[in-house]
Amino acid sequence: MGRYDADVLIVGAGPAGATAARWLAEKGVAVLLLERQRLPRYKPCGGALTRRTLKLLTPLDATPVMEATVQTLTVEAPDGNRFTITLPEPLIATVMRNRFDAFLTEAAVSAGARLREGESVTRCEVSEEGVTVTTNRRTYRARFLVGADGANSVVAHQLGLRPRHRALSFVAELTPDAKANWDGSIHLLFPSQLNGYAWCFPKGTHLSAGIYSLRPMLPDWQRWLTGYLSRLRLSDCFQRHRLQGHPVPLADKFAQFHRKTALVVGDAAGLADPFTGEGISWAIESAQMAATILWQRLNGDLDSLQPYTDAVRHRLLPELRAAVWFARLLFAFPQVCCRWFLRHEDVLRNFAQLLSGEVTYRILWRKVWRKGFVLLARPKG
Repeated sequence: MGRYDADVLIVGAGPAGATAARWLAEKGVAVLLLERQRLPRYKPCGGALTRRTLKLLTPLDATPVMEATVQTLTVEAPDGNRFTITLPEPLIATVMRNRFDAFLTEAAVSAGARLREGESVTRCEVSEEGVTVTTNRRTYRARFLVGADGANSVVAHQLGLRPRHRALSFVAELTPDAKANWDGSIHLLFPSQLNGYAWCFPKGTHLSAGIYSLRPMLPDWQRWLTGYLSRLRLSDCFQRHRLQGHPVPLADKFAQFHRKTALVVGDAAGLADPFTGEGISWAIESAQMAATILWQRLNGDLDSLQPYTDAVRHRLLPELRAAVWFARLLFAFPQVCCRWFLRHEDVLRNFAQLLSGEVTYRILWRKVWRKGFVLLARPKG
């Protein structure tokens, strides 16, 4: 390999980085994967694996690290009315990110990727000839760089690729006794004026709960979270030390996702669902897209990484833009949306399938516009 330590250097061993590493290593590419912490490590995250995510992971089977599967969805309107539906197959599986990320990374290492843990990236330099990455331990050279280092990506920041917009998420792991009287469902509350939603669902021996908001700052987050837990009669199960918040970067239609011989994926690229805040499926899909482009570039089939930015803009951003409009509608008028739409079982089923990744936002938009006005025209009752 001469003056290079790897063909591809990947920063971050989350779902995006581990997926790209595994995919490339299986092709025989020399991959170096850097992770700033020691695995397994806790990461604040809802930890929901949609059915879409599980399909993207194929042929990997994530069953060994699943905490629970959920088939029932309950949506609560601001006035307290609840709408519940149970699907014949699971909407989501839940995972703890310490186990899930370690599972994906072990698969990458088994495929041939080299892992370096406890190395924090401090500097990145890119040119048409390759990349130079400096960590707290040493300096590496590689032909290409993948920034998969999450919402606070050093790579994206240093390369001028950091997403301009940010949402906000808080995640709390509740005490085990919270699960004793829980019905095993996903519970979603859409409060007025949060510009987001609150959620709770099971994980193994406990429950996770949290709030998500499109606001970049939420100074009264504690009021929203404690109010939600009180509504569920779970206030006594709240553990202040098991609460963490994190930004959710959101790419816009003008975003660039590469620079010279480097590209960004997942949260580092702002590829997360603006409506739910879910990022795992988008991390895995963008990593697969990036790995495909890098493989073609290494083989001489491409002369730049521009096709990666083009692919993200054409394949992923239209769906994420549709999600933005969906979020704006439901977050701005939660009571109206629940009253006119989600109270109808077929609409609620479509909504559940949206959350599971079976239905896209663009398809659901077409259904809302086509059927919504029919519902509005009906008399109440």
